[in-house]
Amino acid sequence: MLTSRVYKPKDDEIIYHYCDANAFLSICSNKKIRFSDIFSMNDFFEMHWGYSIWEKAATELFNEVGRDFLDKIDEVIHKSGLYGLVITSCFSLDGDVLSQWRAYADDGTGYSIGFKAKDLIKLPIRPLKISYNEQEQINEVIKVVKALYNVENKEKEKYGSDFRMLCYELAYDLSAFKNPSFIEEKEIRLIHILDFEKSNDFLKLVDDGGEALGKEVKGEPVLFRIRDNIPSPYIDLDFINEGNINPVKEVIIGPKNNVLQSAISIFLETIGIEAVKIKHSRSSYR
Repeated sequence: MLTSRVYKPKDDEIIYHYCDANAFLSICSNKKIRFSDIFSMNDFFEMHWGYSIWEKAATELFNEVGRDFLDKIDEVIHKSGLYGLVITSCFSLDGDVLSQWRAYADDGTGYSIGFKAKDLIKLPIRPLKISYNEQEQINEVIKVVKALYNVENKEKEKYGSDFRMLCYELAYDLSAFKNPSFIEEKEIRLIHILDFEKSNDFLKLVDDGGEALGKEVKGEPVLFRIRDNIPSPYIDLDFINEGNINPVKEVIIGPKNNVLQSAISIFLETIGIEAVKIKHSRSSYR
């Protein structure tokens, strides 16, 4: 829905995933990327920030489109959490940033894995380039709402299924907005939606899959881990297409990680991730 946020990488562009040593081992050995519940991410205000941008945009549009129209969008945004759960995997355009090493790679002892972006976006995901400019964020939402308003005025059936679907997409894409204080991260966020399905008197999460590498794929099992004493859902997506592609192009060793580059090369070649460029971080951090 926020078309300006859709990430369209250059042919040889690399995006980097910072992780600790155990996650590095798991990602490379299993050849899978983990997508986790967005509310378990390090920034508590992940989705709350995006909603605050919607509120500011709605305030500016109040006189132009009216309360009723804005209330209809807001109603769908609030209900979006009942129809789907956003799970994400986070990457950066910069693979060697000290703040990233500290926050996401076990205080500099982990790794930054460089993936060919055009291969990863073939997974059943929506790739979003994060915006850190608050006014830019507000302007983007205003543009979307105005377009929705113009389309809806031409519809005979008001607030029908198409309207609701576009509003759901807007709700999910609000995750592409972050606080300006995170600008150094240069984040590319891959998102996937888990669906809620009725189960007895409750709900359960299911993955309906999607389109990957030009074909429809089945969903993955929804698994859970405990974070801060709370069950947090996740799925793991295969990034090598049964051995047909290898998107791992580079590994950067953290500034406090003393492993030899040759040890990482031998490890990767042995498990079938071949011809990967290995280097140490240039960040000074001891």
